[in-house]
Amino acid sequence: MNIPLQVYVFFMNHKRSIITILFFILFLKTEAQERPRYIFVNTWTKWSAGKPSGFNRKVIDEITAKINAPENKNLRLGISYVFDYLRYDLDSVEKSLNNFLRLSRETNVPILINLDGLNWLESRPDLWNWWDPNKPGYNPGNRKNVEWTGWDDYTAVKISWRNWGSQLRILPAPNIMSPAVISAQISALTRLIPHIVKWYRSLPAGKKFLLGGVKLGHETSIGVNAYYYKEGNRYLERMPNDNSLDPLESFNARAGYNGGLTQLGYAAVKTAGIKHSGRITQDDIQQVVHRYLDILCQKANTLGLPQNLIFTHQGGTYSPWSKHLSFAPAANKYSLPGWSFYSVDPYSAGDLGDVLDKQNVSGWAAVEWWWPGENKLEWMYHLQRTLTFRDCRFLNIYNWDNSLGKKEDAIEAVREVIQQWEEIK
Repeated sequence: MNIPLQVYVFFMNHKRSIITILFFILFLKTEAQERPRYIFVNTWTKWSAGKPSGFNRKVIDEITAKINAPENKNLRLGISYVFDYLRYDLDSVEKSLNNFLRLSRETNVPILINLDGLNWLESRPDLWNWWDPNKPGYNPGNRKNVEWTGWDDYTAVKISWRNWGSQLRILPAPNIMSPAVISAQISALTRLIPHIVKWYRSLPAGKKFLLGGVKLGHETSIGVNAYYYKEGNRYLERMPNDNSLDPLESFNARAGYNGGLTQLGYAAVKTAGIKHSGRITQDDIQQVVHRYLDILCQKANTLGLPQNLIFTHQGGTYSPWSKHLSFAPAANKYSLPGWSFYSVDPYSAGDLGDVLDKQNVSGWAAVEWWWPGENKLEWMYHLQRTLTFRDCRFLNIYNWDNSLGKKEDAIEAVREVIQQWEEIK
């Protein structure tokens, strides 16, 4: 084979750099191949990020002892926890995170770290209190930090609702494109992620598996986990401490991407410069969801977390698929994508396969998962079906406290899937 002179000269002049790059690529590929897959179990009520002293190994020991999974270097059992970093004071969250890291090393149990600044913002009234001068954080300008029901800030919401099993009132849905809201996210991640990076780098090579991933976004969407009823502000104004007459329709997936409720997203779409008039569309929402996740993941990456350990968590993906968000907003170049799967087979989930085909790197995760079975074998099938779809890095079962921990068939299924993983892989 005759090599053109120009190519030969270029190689000789840059051979050290070229060899270094090739070695680095080979290292990353090998490291990714050697990483195990995981079944994580999320615990929701056993700990509180606002109470660092409560983080003890009793919770981890309880879960691992009851599941009693065998050692399998290719499919490991781990523990997941969500750190709501704008719900509590950041000092407490920081201490709780460090305790979680310590417990993983102490127990030799892998962890998934969920960092969420979207769903609970109780510690930051300076971001959302635009209407009550008698309470902390009051600033009329905070209208720009919450969602609107129209194109102008006089339509700003004072309240939202959420249904994670039963409906409750929550703070107004945030404008996820607001510079102040984004700044709060970045500031918190800048405090928290360096602790994870330092801990991970301190692990010996044989213990790197203890960090299964860092998840960002927690079902990022608009109008799903913070939805709004028509004239919703009046319920707060007239009955600030009484929700007995609140509507109970909740988000209805069959009705489309706004759940059949009052459309939100105007503030985010306008702030992002996507449009300032007309009708909000699925694509508008998808663009802002993608931008929000991209911003968080880019920051995590620049703080030292490698791409294959950062996972997004996009929400708003439901059947009928054509009426809801695509799976695409979860994908960016700084992370691996993740979504919630509730009784959903990834093999038949909308455009999921197409989205994964377009990625430059392999890998995805069912970062929030609950697909129950009628018996152990059905549970096993659902677990295997998810883990064997493309390059699934992990599934995260929600939740131990009120679901998995009470289902013996499910616990046995987890144990046996881990035990038999080499046979089905």
